[in-house]
Amino acid sequence: MRCKFIQPGIPIIALVIFLASAASLQAQTTSVVKGKVQNNAGEPLAGVSVVVRNVKDNFTAGTSTDSAGMFTFARIAPGGPYTFTFTSVGYDAQNYSGYTIQPGVTLSLSVKLLESANAALDQVVVVGYGTKRKRDLTGAVSSVTGADLQKSPSSNFTAAMQGKVPGVFISQTSGAPGGASTVRIRGVGTTGNNQPLYVVDGVLMGGDGMSVPGSSYSIDPLSIINPNDIESVDVLKDAASAAIYGSRGANGVILVTTKRGKEGGGTVTFNASTGFAQLWRKPAFLNAEEFATMANELYRNSNLTPNPQWADPKSFGKGTDMIDEVFRSAPLQNYDVSVSGGTKNLKARLSLGYNDQAGTMIETYYKRYTGRATVDLKVGSRLNFGGSLAFASTESKGQNSDAMQGGIFNLAQQFFPTLHRDSAYFGDGVYYTKDGDNPILRARTIDNHLYNSRIYGNVFGELELLPGLKFRSSLGIDGNFNRTRSWQGKLQRGFYVRPRATLNERFDNNFNWLLDNTLAYSKRISGHSINVVVGQTSQKFRNNWIAANGNEYLSEQLQVINASDVSLRTTSGSNSNATLASYFGRIDYSLNGVYLLSASLRRDGSSNFGPNNKWGYFPAVSAGWRISEEKFMEPLLDVVSDFKLRGSWGRVGNDNIPAFGYMSTIRSGNSADNYPLGPGDQSINIGSTILRPGNPDLKWETTEQIDIGADVSFFEDKLYLTADYYKKSTIGMLISLPVSLEAGFQNPPTINGGRVENKGWEFALGYRNTINGVRFNVSGNIATLSNQVTSLGVGQPIVGDALPGSSMRMTYTKEGEPIGYFRGYVVDGVYQTDAEVNKGFQPNAIAGDFIYRDVNNDGALTDADKIKIGKPWPDFTYGLNADVSYKGFDLNIMFQGVSGSQIYRANKITNYQMKYYNGNGIINGVKDVLNHWTPGSGVNDQPGLKFTDANGNYSNASSFFVEDGDFLRLRNIVLGYNIPGGALNRVGGNVFKSVRVYVTAQNLFTFTKYKGFDPEIGSTNPMNSGIDTGVYPQPRTFSAGVSLTF
Repeated sequence: MRCKFIQPGIPIIALVIFLASAASLQAQTTSVVKGKVQNNAGEPLAGVSVVVRNVKDNFTAGTSTDSAGMFTFARIAPGGPYTFTFTSVGYDAQNYSGYTIQPGVTLSLSVKLLESANAALDQVVVVGYGTKRKRDLTGAVSSVTGADLQKSPSSNFTAAMQGKVPGVFISQTSGAPGGASTVRIRGVGTTGNNQPLYVVDGVLMGGDGMSVPGSSYSIDPLSIINPNDIESVDVLKDAASAAIYGSRGANGVILVTTKRGKEGGGTVTFNASTGFAQLWRKPAFLNAEEFATMANELYRNSNLTPNPQWADPKSFGKGTDMIDEVFRSAPLQNYDVSVSGGTKNLKARLSLGYNDQAGTMIETYYKRYTGRATVDLKVGSRLNFGGSLAFASTESKGQNSDAMQGGIFNLAQQFFPTLHRDSAYFGDGVYYTKDGDNPILRARTIDNHLYNSRIYGNVFGELELLPGLKFRSSLGIDGNFNRTRSWQGKLQRGFYVRPRATLNERFDNNFNWLLDNTLAYSKRISGHSINVVVGQTSQKFRNNWIAANGNEYLSEQLQVINASDVSLRTTSGSNSNATLASYFGRIDYSLNGVYLLSASLRRDGSSNFGPNNKWGYFPAVSAGWRISEEKFMEPLLDVVSDFKLRGSWGRVGNDNIPAFGYMSTIRSGNSADNYPLGPGDQSINIGSTILRPGNPDLKWETTEQIDIGADVSFFEDKLYLTADYYKKSTIGMLISLPVSLEAGFQNPPTINGGRVENKGWEFALGYRNTINGVRFNVSGNIATLSNQVTSLGVGQPIVGDALPGSSMRMTYTKEGEPIGYFRGYVVDGVYQTDAEVNKGFQPNAIAGDFIYRDVNNDGALTDADKIKIGKPWPDFTYGLNADVSYKGFDLNIMFQGVSGSQIYRANKITNYQMKYYNGNGIINGVKDVLNHWTPGSGVNDQPGLKFTDANGNYSNASSFFVEDGDFLRLRNIVLGYNIPGGALNRVGGNVFKSVRVYVTAQNLFTFTKYKGFDPEIGSTNPMNSGIDTGVYPQPRTFSAGVSLTF
């Protein structure tokens, strides 16, 4: 029996063909309605929503105008009266009523829409537990539309937001497909978790990356959301906006609203794109001749005999470029289809999606399957029901790319270019190289897989109890199920010997439910407007995991735990529960739309905290003054369209600690804890010990923030400006309390002892207009940031983790400095002669070693000479965006950049030293090694080549490793064309409403002084940010696609 495998995109394409065929069969038109929509200047308007209704027979249908402003209804039943409604963002809606359609007669309409003076102000923004018009906002809230997100080919919507929101710094932790993003809203307020809270259609979701245990490979859990399903993303940046989420709002809140069904006839949309990804910049390493030359010198400088195999460097020529062998041009494809429509009382939408991305690094890929369904039902005039349900399934394969020596990327850099790419394979199945590991073969013997299935959604009911008074109840669920698998085959020769094959598998089940009950009241009396919402919410979190490890396999074909040596198997597991109960309220008041006031209060109770601090209160207040509505501004209204001043203060919390973190943890069953009981040779008994003492006073970190801002627009909203100043103080930062070893604890207790301050300015400026048929919107944003630890409570600095396999620690946190800044010695050059060495104060130095600065002038090199040598946090971030459209063509260009940050280029340890930092094994180096110090060369910025390093040139944290981290990156460029409606009708027979084709490029250019591989270095751990250990580089992608609506 033969089995045929169908490509994942084929079923979706088949569905589209079926739906198009069904639509064609129904094209037996009785009457046709067509028309053209223009603006006041007579220019065609594309994308205008057109809805036709016949109240008598409850008929509703919808379409939109094409690039020429044309629309067509091909199947309208005779009769009437019909009403046509035309709506478009930025224009006043128009209704054309009273039309009676005759059989077989074509009705033609000519429509003009007037630009709305208040369109931007009437834009609806999602806030916590409700919505507001932009004109009524008193907090710092930024919005990104789904249309803007879809201009990026990224599979992750957070990556698509880079550079679009001032004060929100987003960086990729890896260039791997599906790789995790780091999102920082207005700085870093803690040494722990700084990820914001994500709320998707009212469901609270975590944003921490999912990783393979024992590997640096991880993916972003939010990559499960198909960007084409997103209607809008609203970012709550200030505490007054986020305080309604209480103990979970300290790092900001990101509200994601997905698309729902709309009134009108059924609309089918199909999107398809394909392309490829490649390295945006290839790192320059020594070729075979250069490597052999430098290797010989390294041996001679170390008083060793050079290896005879490198006696004639010129005979090797260019040799093997392992970077070319490990990286590739990787294909990518994306498909999604959606069906949407409904009546006045029932609306629904269904979507399916498939995304497939191969990684630019061999043996890596990411696949995602998504589905989403929404429904809204109106029963009578006072009762509404609705719900959404989404599922996602992902499969990804990754490599440990950035483990300094053990990662595939780093092994490719270190591989001898004098060897053939396949020089390490033996017919008996053993992989090795003569002097190190072959990254190709290592990648093929390591299988890191991560499988994720997630289902989430909610149902709600809303009842209008009295005019203006509504009760709403909703239940949300989020089930997140992960399986990780890491297989490592046997390696019997080479530097990284694995004497036995190993298999690690782990299963994680995470489930939480959320129940919200709210009561909302709105009333307008004369010039007074009041909106009140009060509510109660309960949330339950459950987590359990189980893991198994197998070692020693008779056959590597049997990659299951049960096939391993039974004596070498281990298992582990755990489960935890947490509960959050909350009460909240908010009141918004407006007087004549001029004076605005908002206040909120939330009370949270969490099981994560000790009995002395179970409950916390999180108040906020904000106010606004729409100066443009004052009478004294009337003479300026032709210039100043809108002018609003606003200010806010609020308090929020961060409860992101392990469940029951206030309790003591106990270890039992470890041989170190066992003890004898009784006289003589009484048997040893199992003992227990406290690993970490509890703290009943433990509570959430608290963040207080003030914000002062202004929103101004000029010339009928063509020119617009938003400005904010904020000061954000985190109080009670969670830190570990130092205790003496005599206390008997392996881990110190956690206390609330630190204080961190972030402050800065944010500006967004844009200009939009239509001139001679050319529509454009050019905008830019910039944000400054100052981060400082003002108190550590216990007074002792926090030292970051050492590099893997090294004693080098370069990050430091102390009072008066930023979190996780770089600390080390300052390099003042290189000793040129032994005479210079003898005049110095470094007893282990020789000519060719670094000269370290004696900061305190005590004549000795000590820890006191280490100072701040850099920081990972930029002084300011910025973004530039341009949208231009003319007739059927549209162009989008988007830049993103950072300035004022530094990168600690840790992989210089191996790339410049040409040796392993924990041994004498020689490896390849970067081209810069050719410019190293030699006697008489005068080189003053790079030490000499030698195996020994008594001076600590490559083991001491120093300014040698710190480089400029500024960059400007062309994130996206998209060129599209909307095929005119007339051409579509001639080809498709009135089946297609619109067809758009487009090409995109991502990360096309990057301007930077950084000499490493990629200046975008992200990390979820603020104590390890900005450290380049050889992370998976960001790809440059090219793609082409088509979007069909019918």
